[in-house]
Amino acid sequence: MVTPPPRFVPPPPPPPGDPRGRSVAEHEGLVIDPGAYELGSQAWLSRALVSPIWQLGVQDLRLLLGHGRGLAWLVPEALARLGKNPWVEGDRGPGELLLAACTVDAGYWEAHPERRAELADILRDAQARLGELPDEPTRTHWREELAIARDSFAM
Repeated sequence: MVTPPPRFVPPPPPPPGDPRGRSVAEHEGLVIDPGAYELGSQAWLSRALVSPIWQLGVQDLRLLLGHGRGLAWLVPEALARLGKNPWVEGDRGPGELLLAACTVDAGYWEAHPERRAELADILRDAQARLGELPDEPTRTHWREELAIARDSFAM
């Protein structure tokens, strides 16, 4: 039986001055009203925007990447985590962060070819590590997703 990949455990705090010690809201100069911390997805988005980047969980990164917020700071963080484990998961199962990274706006990848190359390496690593996924239906799903990603990123 294959052991599922571990869930993300945040590293120790970054050194002073490291941009991961600041939140997306701080980097972008956003003012998030404390009243935004009500229930629902808007509350989750608001909390993720004001949390230091190094403290964000996989699901927070997925949410923010999906909203296109803070890409300059969040894509490098997501790629660093994916470089360690392309199947890192939060609340939606293995590969949720990988899928979020693949669906970042194409304009970002065109403007950052070095990050695009990193993602291409991660996609190749994910292909090689399909056997780490928990079952055949999940592996089949990810074979299909990786084929789409290869086409999208012209690999």
